Amino acid sequence: MHLSFEVNIDKLKQGDLETFRHFFLYFYPKLKAFACRFVDEDTAEDIVQEVFASYWEQKKKIQAENIHSFLFKWIQNKCFNHLKRQMIAEEYEVRIRIAEARMAFLDQMNDNNDVFKQIVSHDLREVIEESVNKLPPKCAEAFRLRYFQDMAYKEIAQETGVSQRTIEGYIRQAIRFLRNDLGDLFILTFMFYNIF
Repeated sequence: MHLSFEVNIDKLKQGDLETFRHFFLYFYPKLKAFACRFVDEDTAEDIVQEVFASYWEQKKKIQAENIHSFLFKWIQNKCFNHLKRQMIAEEYEVRIRIAEARMAFLDQMNDNNDVFKQIVSHDLREVIEESVNKLPPKCAEAFRLRYFQDMAYKEIAQETGVSQRTIEGYIRQAIRFLRNDLGDLFILTFMFYNIF
């Protein structure tokens, strides 16, 4: 199918669905094949569909002299961003494994080193408390009960009078915040409190 997009771009901006359908059918296989150079096929499909959805939402704002170049550049940037996020996630997993290895090493050391572990744990607790204090009160309470008092989600829900699903949401919110607020110290938090 050959389309004259010099003519159809105006119809796209006006929200003409039939024009958008032809636009999609024309570009989809080309963009997917291009995305597959960088990422796996499933991810490529997701990225291309996301670009089309975004294009439709922003159709009136987009100003592109060459729609072909514009779309391929957009796909390329999306693929690169995906790869960057993937690399960060993999790096994070490596850091977690290193932290676990360090903790295992500490556990294998003799009893004299229990004092050292207690000191580190105490100091870390103070740092975590400072960060937890920045959370909304209910979120902070759920986190403390879960990780400082080792209570199960169900027990926390019963004690606080809210649903277990809500407690799980509070804990996820707290962990996301701590990961950002503590930075590298979050790894130590994971080591001593098994937070993830």
